[in-house]
Amino acid sequence: MDKVLTLRGGPELVAFWAQLGSVVELVAGVALAGVGTGISVLVAQAGGMDRQRGILRESLRLGLAVSAPVMLAVAAASLAFPEHLAPGLPGFLIALAAAVGCIAVVPGMLNGYWLGQQRRDLMLALAIGSAAVQLAAALAAPQRYLLASLTLDRGHGEGEGEGREQVALAFVSRSATAPVSPDRDRSNLRRYVLPGLTIGVLTPLGAVVARDAVSAAMSWHEVGLLQALWRVSDWVGNVAAGVMAVHFLPRLAAAHGTPRFAAELKRAALATILPSAVALAVIAVLQRPILFLLYDESFRIPDAAAVLFFAGTLVRIASWLPLYALYAMRRTGPLVVGEFLSMPLFAALLVAYPRPLSLEAAGALWLAAYAGYALFNLWAVRRASASPSL
Repeated sequence: MDKVLTLRGGPELVAFWAQLGSVVELVAGVALAGVGTGISVLVAQAGGMDRQRGILRESLRLGLAVSAPVMLAVAAASLAFPEHLAPGLPGFLIALAAAVGCIAVVPGMLNGYWLGQQRRDLMLALAIGSAAVQLAAALAAPQRYLLASLTLDRGHGEGEGEGREQVALAFVSRSATAPVSPDRDRSNLRRYVLPGLTIGVLTPLGAVVARDAVSAAMSWHEVGLLQALWRVSDWVGNVAAGVMAVHFLPRLAAAHGTPRFAAELKRAALATILPSAVALAVIAVLQRPILFLLYDESFRIPDAAAVLFFAGTLVRIASWLPLYALYAMRRTGPLVVGEFLSMPLFAALLVAYPRPLSLEAAGALWLAAYAGYALFNLWAVRRASASPSL
C-alpha cells in the first residue's frame, strides 16, 4: 500500500494517508479499545447464540453512542480550525475521516464478536477483503480524489489498533460462567467505556500531534520518512506483541502470585526481546536498501536517525513485557496512567523541543519517551508484586 502511495505521490502522500488513518483510529478507537474488548470477553463467556447476538447488538449501540460525539467534535474542529488540527490537509478530508471512523465501529465490533467465538476464518476474510479494497482504491482512484477514496474504503475495517481484545480474551476460558441477564451484559459492557476512551484516544491523538509537530518543524516529506521507519519497525513489533499476548500472557496470568511468575517473565524476555534486538539491528544495517525497495530513493534517512528510532522501537517492545505483566495482574490503574507516557509523551516532547528539529533529534526523543514508559511499567510491576493485595 505504501509503495503504491509512494509511486503516486511520494513521502508526502504516505504521511497524509497516515495522518488520516490516525483520525479514523481516533474516532473508532474510543469504542473498539473499550467496548470492542468487552464484546470479545462476554461473547467468549456466553453459551447461547441468542445471548451472543444480544451482546453484539448492545455493543454496536453502545460503541456508536460513544464514537458519535467524538466524530462530531473532530469534524467540527477540522472545519473550524483546519490549520491547527492537520496542516496541509483540507478540513473536509479530516471530517470525512472522522465520519468513516464512526462507520468503522461496525466491522470492528463484528471482528470482536468473531474473536469471542474464535471464528478466525471470518476475521481473516474481513482483513483480506478490507486490504484488497484499499489497495484497489490506491491503484485506480483518480489522483484528485485519491485520499478521499482511501478514507472511504477504510470504513470496511479498522485494523490499526493494539489488539487489546486479544489480550482480554486470553483471560477467558470457554468454560467460564457468566450471568445470563441481558441487563448484566449491558452493565458489563459499560465498564469498558472509560478505559476505551483513555486508551482509544491517547495513542492515535499522540500520533496526529507528533506528525503535525514534525511537519511544522521540518516538512511533510520528513513525516513520510518517519512513517516509513514506523512501518518497518512494526514488522518486528507486531510479531513480538503477538507472541507476548497469545503465548505468554495466559502463562503469566496463571503464574501470578507464585514464584513461577518471575521465571515466566524471563522466558518471555528471552523469546521476544532478544530476537527483536537482532531483527531490528539487521534492519538498521540494511535500512537504506529496504526503504528503497519498499518505497523509492527519495526515502533517504540519516543512519544516526534510523539507529535511534530502531533503538527506541526495541525499548518500546521491551516496555510491552511489563505491560502484559500488568494485564496478567489485572492492574488497570497503571495501564491507564502508562498510556500518557508512550506516544503522547513522544508528541509532547516534539512540541516542546526547541527549534530547529531534525530527524536525529526526533529519534532521540522517541527513544527517551519509550525509555520512560518502560521504566514506569517496570516500577508498576515491582510495586504490584510487592503488594499483591492491591
